[in-house]
Amino acid sequence: MTKKRAVKLIALFVMTAAIYLFLQWFLIRTSPTTEYHIKNFFKEPDNSMDVGFVGASEMYADYSPPLAYKKYGFTGYNFCFEGAPGQLYNAMIDVYLDHQSPQLMVIEINGFLYKEWYAERDANYQRFIDNLPFSLRKLQIIHDYVDEDDRINYYVPMVSYHSNWKGPVFQSGRALALFKNSFSDYSMTKSLGTRSTTESQRAVLRRYKKKDQITDWGLEELRKTVAHCKEKGIEKILFIRAPHKAPMPKKTVKQIREIIEGAGYDFLNCERKISEEIGIDESTDYYNDDHLNVLGCEKFTDYLGNYIMTNYDITTDHSEKIDKEWEECADYTQKVFDEIKPLTFENEDELYYEMNVDRLVKKED
Repeated sequence: MTKKRAVKLIALFVMTAAIYLFLQWFLIRTSPTTEYHIKNFFKEPDNSMDVGFVGASEMYADYSPPLAYKKYGFTGYNFCFEGAPGQLYNAMIDVYLDHQSPQLMVIEINGFLYKEWYAERDANYQRFIDNLPFSLRKLQIIHDYVDEDDRINYYVPMVSYHSNWKGPVFQSGRALALFKNSFSDYSMTKSLGTRSTTESQRAVLRRYKKKDQITDWGLEELRKTVAHCKEKGIEKILFIRAPHKAPMPKKTVKQIREIIEGAGYDFLNCERKISEEIGIDESTDYYNDDHLNVLGCEKFTDYLGNYIMTNYDITTDHSEKIDKEWEECADYTQKVFDEIKPLTFENEDELYYEMNVDRLVKKED
């Protein structure tokens, strides 16, 4: 083989690989909030989080890390995604601890309250795994959670998303937004997902649930997570139940509490504390039965932030660079919330998350 021919073959290989990688990036589509919440986690400086947050949409809708920092001084990131099922919590915790060394982990338990048929859907695995950067951890998660016959769909995710070329306009808009996001150094809101309404007519509710009773599957997955945390030597964990309009049955609360507290961890059920301590108004502070809007989010963030600082010894010493980042994020997030509030009272009912809130701040400026 001549040198010239070898160069041509190498160039062809590089070009083919580049085209493939671009198409794979361009065609993959999970959900907007998930893409940003997971991808932006890996932009944060290692070991910069005082408190780690893991859960499903309740966590990022109800709690704002930048607003908590503004008042209480501790950092944290909502490593959460829409519909995150309980069986993936161990993997989410592992990913978090690969990059951060939080003094406290906060885990919202909604993922254990899904029905098994919902939790085991392929879409739940794809939302999480397909947004992780390539790493040994990602390969391990695929090996641990995906059947051998289906792993090719995760090793080569374009196989699952090849039909998305039929929506070029939407895909191009999504790709442009992600491209712009790639230039940011860190997440400005540390995961945000909300709706500008007091009673959404658009958000899909999980109507198959019945007062959030936990099933045998959910109890077993909770036990696995508790055992996994003990094995990893995690000493301080606060399991929480974020506010919901329909409280869990007392039997379910008792079962959950026994598992968590029996392992030496803490459980805070915020469903029963809504009117007395948090001050959430059910007529104005939810965007549906399961999620708070920005009005409720501010109240719950204040409540949980105060609870954490009162009950745990959290040190808040950061480098000048980290404090500067978080002060910027806190000011930015407060501006975003201030812009969404009047839209909420107008029942605009639009979804807001990291990708589309920048225009609100620019409008204000």
